[in-house]
Amino acid sequence: MSTPTLTGRAAVRDTLSRFIFNPPIANLNQVFTSFPKIINYEVNAQPGQMTRTVAVVYIADEYETRLAIGGAHNGWKRIDYTVIVQIFCISFHRNSEYAMADFDAVIDCIKERLRSDHNFGDTTGNLVWQGAEPVIQGRYGEPSTEKDGVTEIFAEIQFPVTQMIQA
Repeated sequence: MSTPTLTGRAAVRDTLSRFIFNPPIANLNQVFTSFPKIINYEVNAQPGQMTRTVAVVYIADEYETRLAIGGAHNGWKRIDYTVIVQIFCISFHRNSEYAMADFDAVIDCIKERLRSDHNFGDTTGNLVWQGAEPVIQGRYGEPSTEKDGVTEIFAEIQFPVTQMIQA
């Protein structure tokens, strides 16, 4: 992926996906900036890896306001996005408690990563002025076991992301 140079939705998704994926989180194999047509859980999987997880960065909505600091021609636009990181997990563990433990570890590591830097690695503060502040909300799907014994688990981690651009 190239480094984004503009502000906007694509820049937020790109910045956040890079931040979540680097450095790697155990059992998180892929991070997408858009929902893929097909999720291939084999991509980036290690031999013998029992749990595989994919994250998708999704912007649910946005709200834009203008702050006229310095007069009519010298102000700032504040753009607040509601971002949802959708998490899809499959596990080949025979014991569903092991599958859930792996899933919980991925969720906890993603939230820890979000808490570690409110700019999500954007040293300029132009692409992400503030993210995952003041709240991170999680929603979790009920795990299911498919007939072949694979456990599937789904989650969403939702939080605000703010951009500030001179306008």
